Amino acid sequence: MRKLKILVDMHVFDGKHQGTRTYLKGLYAELIPIAKNHHFFLVANNIENIKNEFGEHQNVTYIPLKYHNKFYRLLIELTLIIKKHEIDYSHFQYITPLFKKGKYIVTTHDILFEQNEFKKFFPLKYRIINGLFFKYSAKRADILLTVSEYSKQKISKLYNIKPKHIYVTPNAVEDTFNLLDTSTKLNSLEKSNEKIVLYVSRIEPRKNHLILIKAFIELKLHEQGYKLVFIGSNDLPDTELIKYLESNKKLLKNYVIWKQNVSFKVVKQYYANCALFVFPSLAEGFGIPILEAMMFNKKMIVSNSTAMKDFNLPKELTFNPYDKEDLKMKIRNILSRNDDYQKEYDMILSKYRWENSAELLFKIINSHHV
Repeated sequence: MRKLKILVDMHVFDGKHQGTRTYLKGLYAELIPIAKNHHFFLVANNIENIKNEFGEHQNVTYIPLKYHNKFYRLLIELTLIIKKHEIDYSHFQYITPLFKKGKYIVTTHDILFEQNEFKKFFPLKYRIINGLFFKYSAKRADILLTVSEYSKQKISKLYNIKPKHIYVTPNAVEDTFNLLDTSTKLNSLEKSNEKIVLYVSRIEPRKNHLILIKAFIELKLHEQGYKLVFIGSNDLPDTELIKYLESNKKLLKNYVIWKQNVSFKVVKQYYANCALFVFPSLAEGFGIPILEAMMFNKKMIVSNSTAMKDFNLPKELTFNPYDKEDLKMKIRNILSRNDDYQKEYDMILSKYRWENSAELLFKIINSHHV
């Protein structure tokens, strides 16, 4: 087999931390060393960011992007780079350049905004623009990837693509994720192992923060010394959440803690120190924080909606994210018991390893280029 030139658009490393960044980091940190016969061209505006993540390799060339404008990058700059370096395969997240040169690998992580039951959670402009670009890019991909069986089914149905043409390269967590930086500490107010209920997710309506706040207050966990900690950026205004917080400001101010722009080292400290992890999201294409909490062997209660079903967690650890009483019952039960789910977590985590996803992508590329 001849040596392939593979370009990876890594512009997501120029912005804030997000799921696509975790995916690219995990996938290519494993793929680059095992695909030594192929040469990788990693592109971003700030190549120092990606150099820090991936290091120096003989089969890697870093190429800086000159322009930050998304449309210029997709319309002109990436196409010129592909042509100049005679790239065989180019890997994009969701959206490809308009003019095709060489073969395209596309990862469509989810299309929740296309699903009738979740459209209300996404702005109309977002739905129209991304609806056109996502479908167009997925259909012209030479290799189409996604991150969960749930997303695969939805992409196949809504974009009319045969399931056999969609490959699942799941998200995962690094084996060393649960190693802590001992120099990073939580302040005394928030570090008690028994007292933190944690949710790690950006803030937007479909993430369903409000049901957890209401359950927390109605169970009177604040009177038992618990604090509710949310970690994540405020991406889309949740008007119902804002209204509730404003009208209950006095009650919540000492018990509900919001953390934004937190380093990953600190996030891991919260995982390590929480008594319970709750993931009440209404809709996800995957749900990486669930695996992260498993790495710390934490008690958890997880929504049984959309891609979260793929994890096959024990029933007592899942709940209907539209049913507050179900959530309250599950929280009450798990906090009253000392059950250990390490065995179940290990079984789940063994399926979600970056090396598995990287090896699968390596085989797919090679089989397409025989």
